[in-house]
Amino acid sequence: MSKLPLDYAMQAQELCVLSDVYMTLNRMLSSDGCSMEELADAIAYEPAIAASILKIANSAMFSMPREIDSLAKALVLLGIKQVKNLVNAYGITAAFSGIDPKVADMDKFWEISVDCALICQYFSKDKQIPNTDNIFLSGLFHNLGMLAIVHSEPDKVRYCEGYDSDETPWLRQHEMFGFTFADCTTELLKLWNLPDSIIQPIAEFNSVELAEQAANSKLLYIASRIAVINAEPGVYTKEALINQGILDDLAISLDEINQSLEYCNLQAMELLSTFPIQGRKR
Repeated sequence: MSKLPLDYAMQAQELCVLSDVYMTLNRMLSSDGCSMEELADAIAYEPAIAASILKIANSAMFSMPREIDSLAKALVLLGIKQVKNLVNAYGITAAFSGIDPKVADMDKFWEISVDCALICQYFSKDKQIPNTDNIFLSGLFHNLGMLAIVHSEPDKVRYCEGYDSDETPWLRQHEMFGFTFADCTTELLKLWNLPDSIIQPIAEFNSVELAEQAANSKLLYIASRIAVINAEPGVYTKEALINQGILDDLAISLDEINQSLEYCNLQAMELLSTFPIQGRKR
């Protein structure tokens, strides 16, 4: 009997455990009574998260007018919403940091994931797309289902990743499993009780009825395709991989796609070095 996305997600939930520090911080960030001082004290117990928040706060992504030299300042300047996004990004990526890079091409996986997140962020601001507060995380997490499945099905995942110009990654995934990696991601993030605003675009962006879906799902569709094109130069063209009707819906031109790639390529290496990602070439 074929496994369903939920079956793989439940296996991954047992193997890829969220840290106690992450769970504590997430509870605090979800509480209305949590002060910045209490949050700073809690984050200080996990130096790696604290260092990552400081590094990102000082990165070109946020373009702060002066250097942020303390965690307390970083939290105040970034605000609760952005800090919550950073804690989620760190905590979820850390859960998958132990995967053997020999099992899957982790360099390519994280490159595509981070590129997708940055392109989502770029267009959400540039086009003022509604309901995109968490679209960066949707982009970063959209393909985690691959890591959930690779533990038990490494050969099948390798086949899916061996796509070429005649087949898209998503078509290969559907041929092999009857669903895409994003469907498994959706189930895993539900098990981890992440906000629906993160999950909904992931659940919808590969839908055959995408034209009827929300703008944030269309944005994730576009960003996921651009990220693959960027990671696989010469394999796909923008015109072949991205539906023109979806681009028109968000008023995104091919020239603007090139601009988003310039932004992405400037930011990606700094961001990749910030998260607890193993298998990356340093």
